[in-house]
Amino acid sequence: MTSQNIPRKIRAIWPPLLLGAAALGYTIWAQDYGKVARLMPTVVGAVTILLCLLDMVSRLDNRVGRALQIGLGADFNNREMTHDPTVRSELMQIGWMIGCIVAFLLIGILPTIPLFITGYMILRGKQPWLASLISGLVVLGFVVVVFEILLDYRLYRGVLLGAEGLGLW
Repeated sequence: MTSQNIPRKIRAIWPPLLLGAAALGYTIWAQDYGKVARLMPTVVGAVTILLCLLDMVSRLDNRVGRALQIGLGADFNNREMTHDPTVRSELMQIGWMIGCIVAFLLIGILPTIPLFITGYMILRGKQPWLASLISGLVVLGFVVVVFEILLDYRLYRGVLLGAEGLGLW
């Protein structure tokens, strides 16, 4: 498949550019956190920015871009996702992510995990409700055991359910 046969929206520079800009903003914002609290967002942001830069350069139609495509397997000729999702489908995915973030903020991490996983698996993944519910509860159990019990780290409880309300903001 030549680059002319690959849909323009798949080859577009906008996804890595927008994601890189968001990661840069997030990384800059995280510098206002405490010394320890900013470490993880800074690492995640820096790695995301690096990957976005590699992605952008690999989309160039020159020697460097082709070298990255070959070296990193970053070409679009052998895509994992062979179909081209509709804009509506992509907006639905973004909506689910925004909904998850809003739920994190309002009701906290622990209730959001099984709600998001179960809801997404049933409504978007068309999976059976029992398997979806079990998956959500297993992930919730893992998060509780690792963070709340083993690491003794109290996860964010949300504006509505946390005693602090908006106090942590």
